[in-house]
Amino acid sequence: MRSTARGERRRRIALRVRTIQWKELLLSAAAGEGVILILAVIAYDSFFWMLPLQVLLLPIHRLIRENRRRRLHRQHVEGFGQVLQSLMTSLQAGYSLENACRVSLKELAGLYRPDHPTVRQLRQIVRGIELRRSPEQMFMEYARETQIEEIYEFAIVLHIAKSTGGNVVEILKNSMEHLQSRMEVTKELQVSMSGRIFEKNIMLCMPLGVLLYLRLANPGYVDSLYRIPAGNLLMTGVIAGMILCFFWTEKIMAVEL
Repeated sequence: MRSTARGERRRRIALRVRTIQWKELLLSAAAGEGVILILAVIAYDSFFWMLPLQVLLLPIHRLIRENRRRRLHRQHVEGFGQVLQSLMTSLQAGYSLENACRVSLKELAGLYRPDHPTVRQLRQIVRGIELRRSPEQMFMEYARETQIEEIYEFAIVLHIAKSTGGNVVEILKNSMEHLQSRMEVTKELQVSMSGRIFEKNIMLCMPLGVLLYLRLANPGYVDSLYRIPAGNLLMTGVIAGMILCFFWTEKIMAVEL
């Protein structure tokens, strides 16, 4: 029975991963072609340049995938903080850990949308508990699937506490305090960097913005950029510099929870 349930869960996970990968590929392809079209029109005034600019599809795909990974990571960490708080409240009220997980699922289902990753993971935990699997095993699978350090540490400590008769409420309290302190530091960093990120985006878009303004206000002033090879070479260098600066600043300003 357990092996059948595990196999079915693995199949569902594999199917969900493949679906997400295809969605990411289609999204990145559409976004990439849109960016390439804008660059070809503004920088070269020719759709022909869309062909060599296809080399940008790969970095755009990587950028979208990385942004999705960061967003999913934040959702998991913030959702897990809510799970810990709900579990601790239920345990302090006298619920067992199994019932506390069921209560937590009901609370988070009303707080988040049904397809939120934390709600989905909690639903799998409750389903596993109903199949007579221990909560610590389900939290360990939760940690392995999400690859979140805090969840993995909590699953390890919970397993040790359950096997040795430790104070589960105190463990939850310490884990939640540790997680919330990290989240507060990260949010402070993000708020302090938000202005710099906005300035960075404006500066990166400025060359194309100035060029677009000149084309609309005085087309003859920039015609030479499109009619001679030196102009095309200059615009290629500008685009390469913009791409280099973009990924460099993204690397510098990346903030992980």
